[in-house]
Amino acid sequence: MPNMRVKQLLPPKPFEIFHMERSCCEVRLEMSSSIEYYNQLMKDAGVDGGVFAVLIGLFIVFCTAVLWRFITGSSSNRNGVLLIGLSDAGKTNLFSQLVSGTGRSTQTSLKENEASYAVEGAKRSESLTLLDLPGHEAIRQQFVEKFKDKARGIVYIVDSETFQKNIKDVAEFLFQILTDKSINKISPKVCIACNKQDKLMAKSKKVIQLQLEKELNTVRKTQSAALSSTSGSGDDNVYLGIKGEEFQFSHVKKFKLEFLECNAKSDDGAKSNIDEVKSWISSLV
Repeated sequence: MPNMRVKQLLPPKPFEIFHMERSCCEVRLEMSSSIEYYNQLMKDAGVDGGVFAVLIGLFIVFCTAVLWRFITGSSSNRNGVLLIGLSDAGKTNLFSQLVSGTGRSTQTSLKENEASYAVEGAKRSESLTLLDLPGHEAIRQQFVEKFKDKARGIVYIVDSETFQKNIKDVAEFLFQILTDKSINKISPKVCIACNKQDKLMAKSKKVIQLQLEKELNTVRKTQSAALSSTSGSGDDNVYLGIKGEEFQFSHVKKFKLEFLECNAKSDDGAKSNIDEVKSWISSLV
């Protein structure tokens, strides 16, 4: 009889519990037997059954929290604000205005500019890291790859004056950002800053939004056709918008995407105006 009791208290082997050919009832009974076994061990050690249940509950909560943190990442560990866009869009001027309050003469960047940014009016003391990334076609994507996992927010800067001429390049680079699998996973906020609004030929943010929607729809069709004609499955990209519908920015909900207007340049008598960008960055905290 003692031997029989010891045999009954032995927990079922893991293989037996999870064997797919066993019925659900058998699995539940064997799992219940395992819990009773460990419960009995706790009682033998003088630990109350209620305490044991609480410990099990806390253990499950802890494991769930760790797993969720691992899957989604922690936004508190992502304090970067990426300033990206084509060359000559005004990224470095905007970076300089945000950091020091003054513009500066710039040239095509070959490396990132980085600085700490204290958020104005924040309820708690917290600083973000501004990262001005090069916009040259040959190197911009490698810098996005390097810093994208740090992004709490992305400011995509558009030259409103030359937008019509560069609309294809503007749309293609933006498409790469919005369909990137890693960026979609962490879902940073995104704003499209329509810069150089002081220029006579500058397009308004509404015009830029409408024309970008049409161009992104074209880019999406082109990219889909290119993928279907090759062996690539496109697993590294997320579909932009809603399948079967013409693209609209309202479809891209996870990035909480906004359009802003600004003028980052302050020389040649032009007065800078980056209030909307500052307000948007403040919303990240």
